[in-house]
Amino acid sequence: MKVIFTLLPLLVAGLAPAETSPAVPAPMVTKSAYVIIFTKSTVESSPEWREVVCALQKKHETAGREVILKEVNSLDAESLLTALRELKGKGRYAAVVARPAEVSRVLFRDIHRAVRRVDDDPWGDCLCGVITGRRAEDALRIAKAEQPLVMKRLLASTNVDASRFEHSYCITDWTGAPIMAQSGYTEPQQTLYSPETEEGKKMLSAGLQTLFARELETEKPQLIITSSHATQFNLEMPFGYGAIMPADGLYYQASPEQFAQFGKALEAAYGRQGEAVSKWAAQMQLTPIQPDGETRVWLAAGNCLFGDAYNTADSMAVTALSSYSCNQVVGYTVPSWYGEGGWGTMGTLLGNAEGTSLAEAWFLNNQFILHRTQQIHPDLLKVEFNDERISGVAQYRMIRSMEKAGIAPEKVAPVIRDCFGLIHDRDVLAFYGDPSWRAMVNESNTKPAFRITWNNKESFTISSENGGKARIGILFPEYVSADKVASCDAPEAVFTNDFILFESLELAPGASRTVTLQYK
Repeated sequence: MKVIFTLLPLLVAGLAPAETSPAVPAPMVTKSAYVIIFTKSTVESSPEWREVVCALQKKHETAGREVILKEVNSLDAESLLTALRELKGKGRYAAVVARPAEVSRVLFRDIHRAVRRVDDDPWGDCLCGVITGRRAEDALRIAKAEQPLVMKRLLASTNVDASRFEHSYCITDWTGAPIMAQSGYTEPQQTLYSPETEEGKKMLSAGLQTLFARELETEKPQLIITSSHATQFNLEMPFGYGAIMPADGLYYQASPEQFAQFGKALEAAYGRQGEAVSKWAAQMQLTPIQPDGETRVWLAAGNCLFGDAYNTADSMAVTALSSYSCNQVVGYTVPSWYGEGGWGTMGTLLGNAEGTSLAEAWFLNNQFILHRTQQIHPDLLKVEFNDERISGVAQYRMIRSMEKAGIAPEKVAPVIRDCFGLIHDRDVLAFYGDPSWRAMVNESNTKPAFRITWNNKESFTISSENGGKARIGILFPEYVSADKVASCDAPEAVFTNDFILFESLELAPGASRTVTLQYK
């Protein structure tokens, strides 16, 4: 605990907790403890990395939160769990401050599992993100971020509902990869580059990454949502029409022909991928994508491996956080195939109740995954996915684990794919950034079906202007210890001390429903 005592005097002198107004209806928790986890080697590596921890501490203490600093020798599973248990009965936010060399798929897997073990129920007990960056100053920017982001401009390599955005540009993954673009909340216009035309041939030969790069450089997107093939070291455009890749802190463009050569170079450089990409980009004289400094977030909803920093700054995720000013990044740390983690997070961000942040969408979607798992068989929650990919060996191990948990695989044979998929997805989706920072989709043009209004900390009203039916998750605005909550008057919902989940909620136009929580 030595570091805690050396940090605190630098920050608390002359500071008093800020007065905060009740969180009605905004779901951000103000009265809640916040755990900051870091290794001794990180804070001793340089004054700059120590400053990241200090800045995060100062921000949350100024917001009126109790900040708990936990120095650990390593970011192993038990150290994470011990640190997170400091939150028990106190709050629901945590962050791991780590250098890129400390960040891998294993770290995120262990975080997911640790947050479910803070208390005795099967649910996630806190929102925990990883704050990192190519340089300490990149992580410092993320740690200091306070002003919420209302996202009005979208760039995507999949199709996304354009009505939510003032400007949207989607290189779709539909057949033929048509581009759907609009500005001013208008109907999207389609551009199709057909290989049957000269113009189409020319564009597809150059690669759709040129269009993606142009948008990223000039249109200041605040939300990036991506699909198609990816690794820790590249992101392909739909149907392989070009790619971008990280090298020396920037993304570089590669045409389809160049990317074919890149794949061979990357395969030959296993274990040295970051170094290989840098050399290859210089050798091929690839064009870099110039950073624009716009605050944004990146949801790699349909990409494999994008969220795995792979213990290197020369990765897709760390480059997004650093040079391209993403305050939050969400992405898979393993190959994606089931999709409930990534696409479910996107669906929750766009379709949950009004005002849902990216961090909340990621967290609530994971709780829905746990609930679906529990509905199939409660003991499936004991089965774990630990492999780098969902291979035949990994499936065999899951079957053996199911048998050890007392689940006969033949009894769940009709839904075995769902069993494998839910087990896979619940622990493999990375969240980078401060989870208390809010990035929300613009709702001035098109609103979600439901709005939540907190009447007081014991009652909220769900209303719907136009009516609707959807899955909805609601985080409570004030943290309440698990032993203080008894029940609520929504018997069909999943109810905890932190949130409530409706698998299917339906309201007629203009209708509302008030839910009351009972406290001990």
